[in-house]
Amino acid sequence: MCPTPTQQPGLLTTPSTDQANEAIRVFLRARAGRALRPSERAEYSRLLKVYTRALRCELEKAA
Repeated sequence: MCPTPTQQPGLLTTPSTDQANEAIRVFLRARAGRALRPSERAEYSRLLKVYTRALRCELEKAA
C-alpha cells in the first residue's frame, strides 16, 4: 500500500521506481570491487525497501 500521511508520517512521498533504482545504482557503484560493510548492507537493505515500496505504489496506481 502506498504511504499516506496517516499511515506513515515520516514517509509522505514515495520516489518513483526509476529514482529508487538510480539511488541503488549510485550506492553500489561507489562501492564497486569490494564487499559491503555491515552498515552499508543495512543501507542497501533500506534502499531495496524503498524501491519495493515505489514499485508497489506504481502497481497499485496501474490497477
